[in-house]
Amino acid sequence: MRVKELLRGAEREIISFNGCEDVEISGVTGSSDKVREGFAFLCITGTKFDGHTFIKDAKEKGAVVAIVEKIPECRMLPYVLVKSSRRAAAYIFSNANGNPEKVLKIVGVTGTNGKTSSVFMLSHIFENAGYKCGVLGTIINKWGDKAYEASMTTPDPENLYSILAMMKKDGVEYVFMEVSSHSLALGRVAPITFEAAIYTNLTQEHLDFHRTMEEYALAKEMLFSSSKLGIFNIDNAYVKKAAEKKLCRSVTYSLSDKGADYCAANIIYDSMEGVRYDIYNGANKTASIDTSIPGVISVYNTMGAALCAILLGIDVKTVERGIYELSGVPGRMERATPRGCPFTAIIDYAHTPDALENVLNIIKGAKRDSQRLTVLFGCGGDRDKTKRPVMGEIATRIADFSIITSDNCRTEDPEAIIADILAGVHKDSVYKVIVDRREAIAFAIKNAVPGEIILIAGKGHENYEITKEGKRPFSEKDEVNKALAARHLNLK
Repeated sequence: MRVKELLRGAEREIISFNGCEDVEISGVTGSSDKVREGFAFLCITGTKFDGHTFIKDAKEKGAVVAIVEKIPECRMLPYVLVKSSRRAAAYIFSNANGNPEKVLKIVGVTGTNGKTSSVFMLSHIFENAGYKCGVLGTIINKWGDKAYEASMTTPDPENLYSILAMMKKDGVEYVFMEVSSHSLALGRVAPITFEAAIYTNLTQEHLDFHRTMEEYALAKEMLFSSSKLGIFNIDNAYVKKAAEKKLCRSVTYSLSDKGADYCAANIIYDSMEGVRYDIYNGANKTASIDTSIPGVISVYNTMGAALCAILLGIDVKTVERGIYELSGVPGRMERATPRGCPFTAIIDYAHTPDALENVLNIIKGAKRDSQRLTVLFGCGGDRDKTKRPVMGEIATRIADFSIITSDNCRTEDPEAIIADILAGVHKDSVYKVIVDRREAIAFAIKNAVPGEIILIAGKGHENYEITKEGKRPFSEKDEVNKALAARHLNLK
């Protein structure tokens, strides 16, 4: 492949080829460790490392050209100068992998909450319909018998287009992917035309990156300019505003807005056992949904997934059966205690104010008055600090008892993060601070009373913890089991 073919689609980013356009390359990478003979080396300026400082290493390993966004001080390699290496990267790695996104049918899901649940539901529905499916998301990247732990919601371009190429090679037909606001703002999915996209909701999150909610909303909307069909939850004000822009063919859904194209009706919340409801298009019933995943958020998630599948041509009965058979998603309202345990521990990924409030209200609405509701949570380090007191307020207002602890403190002092959370707690609330998350879980299980429901919020599916010392294995389910065994309640 020649350099000018590698940069096809990224013409707006090119400042000058400097005579490199016809240089033949054998591959491309943004990591100097992965450079091989004949490679192009893409120099990306990151928050911790600047790829331009590794040009010498890349040359020594066989690179024949560098793609840069600033002229190298030491011009050891011929170079192409671009405005932004990040924005060019998606086209570069798409071209290097044979443009797999042009063959695959890709469905995107964006929103602050509900992305993971939605892509799992869609994959299950389409597999029931006989399609070979792939999933790209926060928990895992998987297709067929292949599964890889995910490092971010939407993979970086070097990994994303390589994974899509593998999916294409293995005969995958539909790919359901979570599309983060970061990936949209950084252009990771720019070459992709989505068959359909769902917009679940937008609430406070990632303001350390986007700065304002308006910037955050504009980033999300970019997905629909690249989609054939948009499916919008207009009960959320930001989503409704996006739908009104008609960025693509738009379909709306709601639990309360009669102006929506599709509405939920006859909703029956069956405690913690699930929810049943009907979807109507005007006076016409579209589908009857029965899911074992409880709460109003489950209505929104299943409704978006069901409508997406139906509008893409899946038979209604297949859609209904696919949702009915899906028992849950790892780390999303996932039971951590077995049957026979006198109390219930639930693990959920809720790590934003809106998500925490939603899941606490789901549990509070389903439990008996006599049951105690305990929430164990923290806030991540090196992330949006403004949400910390907000989450402290939400937890101590809704739960009967709160345990405030660590949650991936990264480079920050965990006690400083907790101090930020405590600034929002209610004066008369009952809470306890236990900095070490392992000790906090042990305390919650040791002191649980019959009937109590313990929500362990924030990490969900994650099997690690990130501290100043780095990333280490940490499984909340394992910690719950250890604490149960200590109480002689290992009931497996």
